Amino acid sequence: MEPFFLDFWFPLLLIFARIVAFVVVLPFFAWRGIPVMLRIYFAFILSVLLALNWEGELTLPVSDLEMILLLGRELLTGLILGFLVYLFLSVFLMSGQFMDHKAGLMMAGAFDPLFGGQVTLWGQFFYFLAVVFYLTLNGHHLLFFSLRESLLLIPLDGPFISRPMLWEYIKIFPRLFLLAFQIAAPVIIIIWITDIALGFLSKTVPQIHVFIVGLPLKIAFVLLIFLFLLPLLGGVMREVFDLLARDFVLVMRSWTVG
Repeated sequence: MEPFFLDFWFPLLLIFARIVAFVVVLPFFAWRGIPVMLRIYFAFILSVLLALNWEGELTLPVSDLEMILLLGRELLTGLILGFLVYLFLSVFLMSGQFMDHKAGLMMAGAFDPLFGGQVTLWGQFFYFLAVVFYLTLNGHHLLFFSLRESLLLIPLDGPFISRPMLWEYIKIFPRLFLLAFQIAAPVIIIIWITDIALGFLSKTVPQIHVFIVGLPLKIAFVLLIFLFLLPLLGGVMREVFDLLARDFVLVMRSWTVG
């Protein structure tokens, strides 16, 4: 009984801890409208499939503390990998909020129970558009394949977080912020030029109320610019998702580097 436990059930327990933590923060399943039991069921099915194809050797922990540490390590691993996917998809949420901020649409933001916070109009639209595009490209297939590779690159009984992995993870944050700003840069530049033009107009014709005229004008410019940029968004999203795949593998490979 013990060899069978070590060959299947014990690896399944550790794999399930990693996968269920990954699914908890994954954008497709992290929304509050999805039942918790459905997330657990999906994580269990995926864990069974991965455990059936897992090849390796594990030794039983000699104490309860070691068992808790092993489970905690796998939970932390799943959270880190899942949050990395969430970060890259949040690039479009952030870029949409940049546009809303410059267009004066921040006041139109409302509390969204799916996100658990206040989300602006363009930010929410960009985010859902990115998720649909990612699923259309079958990016979730590559994501599940990367989870299988994570069992090889990040062993179940391996070490905790390494310094090179932590450094690679930290470097992702400023790069994503810059990427979100670059996506929103055309709208930000046009709105900035519009503000300058309205400033000169208010000096030339003081009778015009710039704040009343400027707000609908900015919204119209945002819609118009977005209409022109919409055909180019597919290429931008593809590049972001390629960067996600590269950094996902890079983080996993640097996990066990001393």
